[in-house]
Amino acid sequence: QVIEDDPRYWEVMSSALSVGWLDIVVKMLRLHGSYQLDQLSYRELENGLVEAVAVLISKMPRLRHESAVGNLGDCFKSKPDFIKAWEKWRSQITKLDCSPFWIQCDNQQTREGLRNLLQVMLGNTESLCTASCYWIELYISHFLYIRPFTTGIESMYNLAQKCIQLKPPTGTHRLTGLMIGILAENTEVVLAEISREFGPWMVAHAVELLTAGSEQAEILLHDERYNLGGISMMELHRLAYAQVLSSHALTWQIAPIYLTSCMKQGMGLLENLLYRQSVQHNNLLLKNIEICRLYGLDYISSNIMKVAGVYHWKHGRKGAGVYWLQQSQDTNCLNRIAQQLFDSVGKSISDESFKQWEGIIELLGSESKPAGGLEFLHKYRDFKKSLQMVYSGKSADAARQAVGSLILLMKNPSTPQRFWLTLLYDSLKLLNWKDSPLLSVSETHLLLNKLQELSLARQRPQFTEPSLPPQALSSIRLALATNLGRAILDE
Repeated sequence: QVIEDDPRYWEVMSSALSVGWLDIVVKMLRLHGSYQLDQLSYRELENGLVEAVAVLISKMPRLRHESAVGNLGDCFKSKPDFIKAWEKWRSQITKLDCSPFWIQCDNQQTREGLRNLLQVMLGNTESLCTASCYWIELYISHFLYIRPFTTGIESMYNLAQKCIQLKPPTGTHRLTGLMIGILAENTEVVLAEISREFGPWMVAHAVELLTAGSEQAEILLHDERYNLGGISMMELHRLAYAQVLSSHALTWQIAPIYLTSCMKQGMGLLENLLYRQSVQHNNLLLKNIEICRLYGLDYISSNIMKVAGVYHWKHGRKGAGVYWLQQSQDTNCLNRIAQQLFDSVGKSISDESFKQWEGIIELLGSESKPAGGLEFLHKYRDFKKSLQMVYSGKSADAARQAVGSLILLMKNPSTPQRFWLTLLYDSLKLLNWKDSPLLSVSETHLLLNKLQELSLARQRPQFTEPSLPPQALSSIRLALATNLGRAILDE
């Protein structure tokens, strides 16, 4: 009889029963010594009382749809059925409490312990207070045994204050103030406690709970305030949490969720956040652009791609720079790049520097609308390729194709004047083609007119002389004159 003779055995069961741990209490009751086979014969009455209390505890009515497998208590889905079962259950407890069998029980500790459990189930305030260790346990026991039909939050605050007086807490806990604020339905106290004890995440999400079904909280949290810069308290707390997220490399991607829900100042802060992200790393850049796409921030996405393009171009990654500038549709930057390329193209066909720019010219494309000088670069690239085929000994078809490219370049207004002479000098082999003249009379006149325009343009101070041999102009004039005479004879 070691177990039931220990006072803690009955104390623990009273405490567990006061907070509704029915399974624990029944298991501990079944550890009672009267269940031992060698003692059952002379402790039959005592065992019957223990078993009766255990059965009553296991049959305690619960207002819920169903209970987890193995959990004790009879579940009732509707309140009328629950009330009826509750009253019947309480009458059974009262009947057992008034039974004459208690007088016949010789074991005093068992008798007192079991009757104390009955008093707990009957809602005896003194027994509940003794069984409880903390005020919150006493508070819960009131709803289990004294006020089982309570609905809503009415008078819960006063009950909590009463329980705190009966069971004063030995120390302060950060949940205590929060719970008291919730029970008192004081939104400002709840926000203050959460802000002080739990931090910005809890505040940002608690706002959603506080406004559910509460008009007073809705007004308090959603009204715009002059002293907050025209924003509401709800927006203020979301902005505060978004700023916390924005300050860390691993969480900044979550911040847009909160910023986009703040209509007053959120979008401006989101723009600053996106602009602050580095464009050096491609994965981060793609993530930034994806966030812009998700929230419809196309103009920010375009600016970010423009910054990325300029950054890569300045750091020597020309292809990546051109790609991002094209994605941003920045015609001004692309035109400036085209102007830079003008200094590296248009030289002699033997110059190898053109090859390093050929890929960039391909990236830039041939359309003149996005960037004016790009059409010339693309056509010049095609002309150079045709000339290389001619110089490598290809057929007359390649020569005719090269002449066609030359005429297109000279006719096109996007071809800069300072490249005319270079184009003609590179085409000397075409102008002096042995088999037959490749240029017609009209085409030759076009090129001669271009030379005439160049002679007039040389008089202007801003004219830039191409880096060609001294006899280049004479060679071009002779070749054009020869081709003109041969073309006139052929025609």
